[in-house]
Amino acid sequence: MSILLNSTLFNVSNTGSKYIQISLRADQDSSFRIRHSSKCIYETPRSNVEHASYASWFVHGITSIMRGSSMEYVRINLQSKETVQFECNCKSALIFDTCIVDSSSTDHNTGEMIIPPESQGSELHVIYSEDRGLGYTCDGNVAIGLKNVNTQTVIVYTIVKNVDGNALHIEDNTPAMCKTYI
Repeated sequence: MSILLNSTLFNVSNTGSKYIQISLRADQDSSFRIRHSSKCIYETPRSNVEHASYASWFVHGITSIMRGSSMEYVRINLQSKETVQFECNCKSALIFDTCIVDSSSTDHNTGEMIIPPESQGSELHVIYSEDRGLGYTCDGNVAIGLKNVNTQTVIVYTIVKNVDGNALHIEDNTPAMCKTYI
């Protein structure tokens, strides 16, 4: 865990056709601070912090004004072709849990991406893209040809790019998946 507080400007984009829900939290039961002006971001602040003195209460208040409130987790609802921007201050790894929200789908698997502290501290572009996988028949078997397809696997994967447009290698990056009806 890093001792320094990383301030990262995030641009999170959904380039796919599915509505996604992202839960952002810090690793190791750590808190993080977030500043934004988006209606797509819903905050869950940390429980009230007990202050030992007036000075600690004052410092906590100033920090909340300048860097945002201390969060337990944040939920981001991202429509198709939408981008949201926020600034995040964190000492530990940030975990992005991704879920595809679609009423005409089944077999949902949540995706997870962990951005380590050493990758934070600058501007990052988190891009969610969609891909289609295997098609399945009504019986649940893999469809051969397009004629018998009843459902198809939808995969939402994540790419993280720095301000120069270079993709970062994120070791812990699992895509979100579901089967959608055709």
